[in-house]
Amino acid sequence: MKKLLTYTFVILAVLKYSTAYGMDTDTIINKRKVKKESLKQKIHNPPLVLKTSPTAFLYGAIFPPYTSEYRLMAEISSGKRQSEQLGVSLLATNIFLPPVERAAGIAPADFIKVRGWRVQFAHKFYWIGKRHYAPFGFFFAPMVSYTNARISLGLNRFYKQGYFDFRHFNINGIIGVQAGKINRVTFEVYGGLGYKVNKVFYHSSAYRVQPYDTEEFGPMYNSHLNGVFGINMGYAL
Repeated sequence: MKKLLTYTFVILAVLKYSTAYGMDTDTIINKRKVKKESLKQKIHNPPLVLKTSPTAFLYGAIFPPYTSEYRLMAEISSGKRQSEQLGVSLLATNIFLPPVERAAGIAPADFIKVRGWRVQFAHKFYWIGKRHYAPFGFFFAPMVSYTNARISLGLNRFYKQGYFDFRHFNINGIIGVQAGKINRVTFEVYGGLGYKVNKVFYHSSAYRVQPYDTEEFGPMYNSHLNGVFGINMGYAL
């Protein structure tokens, strides 16, 4: 009888200890607090970046001293490492040119008149670190551009539909970096080389159009080697 009671107490003690130990280690009862990721953190939600170029405003795409380019671009990520960028521009007479023409004593009737447009597209590939996703960080991209501008040497020619019709096509490989997230303001700088084709036509009237010899524009204008450089500032939505 004493042996039975002794065995009973031993078994009860073992069971009690096992139960207490199980309660301390059971992952169902005692779970560690784990910080859960929100749905927003799990899903990559890239911003839409709207930007413009101060360099293009001061230094236009065609005959830079004479033209200003008012450019608007939009960039949106197509993945964590890639993005698409589309830019459209209006070309006009450089805002600093009329004061220079007046200071030089040029009559208003002889002022240069510019109007035109430009479209650009780039597919960007980003080098991604632990803390950045497209569209921020270092990138390389193919970029295609087409520009059409009409330049009249004097207002009389402009009103009579007499102008030079510049048509520029180029495709480039560029490298650069885009930084952002400082009050949503973005900054981008890039440069590269590529291939270009420049053509010029002269409209002597609304019905007469003829190709123009571009030899007088120099070898750099007629070369197929193209160089690009730009600075863009924007806002991430």
